[in-house]
Amino acid sequence: MQELKRADPLYEQIYRYLEEGILKGQVTIGERLIDTKVAKDFGVSRSPVREAFRRLEKDGLLINNEGIITVFTPSLKDVIELYQVRIGLEASAAYWATKYITKHELVELHQILEQTQLAIEQKNMEDVILLNTRFHDSIVTYSHNSRLKTMMHNIQTLIRLCRNTIIKQYNRSDSFLLEHYEIYNAMKKKDSELATEKMKQHIHRDMKYFEKFYQNEKTKHTTNFKGDLQNEYRN
Repeated sequence: MQELKRADPLYEQIYRYLEEGILKGQVTIGERLIDTKVAKDFGVSRSPVREAFRRLEKDGLLINNEGIITVFTPSLKDVIELYQVRIGLEASAAYWATKYITKHELVELHQILEQTQLAIEQKNMEDVILLNTRFHDSIVTYSHNSRLKTMMHNIQTLIRLCRNTIIKQYNRSDSFLLEHYEIYNAMKKKDSELATEKMKQHIHRDMKYFEKFYQNEKTKHTTNFKGDLQNEYRN
């Protein structure tokens, strides 16, 4: 049984537990969730569980199909659509961040790039991923646009789910870092138009690399499957 703190709203705690479980793969994609079972696991009534389910549905992490609740299973189409949304939102963030960014914020952004370079040299992929996310999140923050931040937050959870499932084996080596530096240099020069264009190019290039990676992986698995069938037939 999961231990909950009575000081916090029960549905909020259950929501956080389930969200983290889904994003970490402890609750697998496609898995069915039953409110009575979850309520029993947490030692609560079904009401806070149902409220947590509703919030997770709103985030896109759960799918309600006529009362049957399952964990969202992202497809290639879902990932491409998220990339397309990111292109628009993050290009806008780069434009306004360049307008408003301070000298201190530029130093912070450069430190992230230096830390990323070190993580790459140390082959610490976990830190590389975290720093990559921090770079993009920082630019959104520096835009000082609360509505833009809210819109990005609304898709961040799905982006994390896709990254932790079908994108987790995708690695574009360190080429992304050069593109981050191009964005940073444009911002340092206070060239909003250039920063916008560099951000667009960066995310679009990442989308195309991933699409190619996905298709190659799909072909590889199909080839392996056919090979297994042929070997089984020969035996």
